[in-house]
Amino acid sequence: MQSTSLRIIVVALFISLLGHLILFFGIPFLSFGSVTDIADDLIIRTELKLEPPKKIQMAKAPKRKVSTDNSANKVEDSKGLATAEQGGTGNQQGVAFKLPESGIIYYDAYVDGQKYQTGEIDWIVDGNNYRLHINIPYAFVGPFVFESRGTIDAYGMAPSIYWTQRGTKPPRYSRFDRDAGGGGKMFFSEKPEFTPDLLPGTQDRFSLMFQFASLLNGDSKIDEAGYIRALPVVDYNTLEMWQFKSYGEAVSEDIPSLGKSVNRRYALMQRENDPYKRQVDIWLAKDLDWLPGRIRSREANGRVLELIFIQKSPLPAGTKP
Repeated sequence: MQSTSLRIIVVALFISLLGHLILFFGIPFLSFGSVTDIADDLIIRTELKLEPPKKIQMAKAPKRKVSTDNSANKVEDSKGLATAEQGGTGNQQGVAFKLPESGIIYYDAYVDGQKYQTGEIDWIVDGNNYRLHINIPYAFVGPFVFESRGTIDAYGMAPSIYWTQRGTKPPRYSRFDRDAGGGGKMFFSEKPEFTPDLLPGTQDRFSLMFQFASLLNGDSKIDEAGYIRALPVVDYNTLEMWQFKSYGEAVSEDIPSLGKSVNRRYALMQRENDPYKRQVDIWLAKDLDWLPGRIRSREANGRVLELIFIQKSPLPAGTKP
C-alpha cells in the first residue's frame, strides 16, 4: 500500500514538473507547425538564366589614428589620408564589396513562435580572415551551434570549413578544398564518398548572408525588387544552387528593435517539381551595415526557427578569427 502511494506521489511530481517545463519552455522536440504553401512568386517554374560568379573589388576603408588631443582622448578616422585594404584581393576589377565591421550581434530566438533565450552571432574579421559563430539556445536538447571560417578571395566570402552541432549530437563538417581559382572539391563528414566540384563563389548557409551584406555595403543600389541572385550553397551534406529573390529596399518595421528602418528582404525560391525542403527569409538592415536584422527558417517538418535583432556590441579587445 505504501509503495503504491509512493509511486502515485512520484508520478504526480513528475507530471507537475513536466507541466511547468512545458509551460515555461514549450516542447522543442515536437513541432506543431504545419508546412505552409510557398508563395507563388517564389516558385521556379521555368529554367532560370544564371549569371556566372563575378569577381569583387574590395572597398578601401580609412585608416584610424589616435587623436593627439589629450582632453578628447578619442580615436578618429583620418579621412583623406592613406587607406588600407580590407581584404587581400589586390587591385582586380569587379563588383564593389565592403565587409561589415566586426561585432557581436544579439538576437531574440524563437522556435515555432515561442521566444527562448538570447541567440548570438559573433562576426570577426581580421585582415583577410573571418570567423562566423552562431549559437541558438534550445531547451532540453541543448544549443544549435553553427560556425563558418575562411578567407576573402577574388569572389568574396570563401569558407574553408563549416560545421554544425545540435545539442549533444556529434558535429557535422563540410570542408572546402579550394584551388587558386576559387574552385576545387567539397568534402562532407556525413558523406565521405560525396566529393562534388566546388564552384567559385560557393557559400555555406550563414556566410551567404554576409556575402549579401558585403555586396550591399559596396553598392546599395544592387538587387532591386524582383532581382534573383543565384549562388552555390553548402549545407552539412549537400551542395546546391540556391536562388534568392530580392524584394528591394523598403522602409518597414520588420525588425522591431530598429522601428521604421530601411531593410532588404531576400527569400529563397523553390523549384516547382522539387520536394519541399527549407524556406529561408533574410532581412538585412541598412542601419547595421546590412547585417542580418532578422532570419527566419522553416524546416521541412514545419518547425520555424527565427532570430530577431536586439543589439550589436563591439568585440572584446584582442579577439581573433
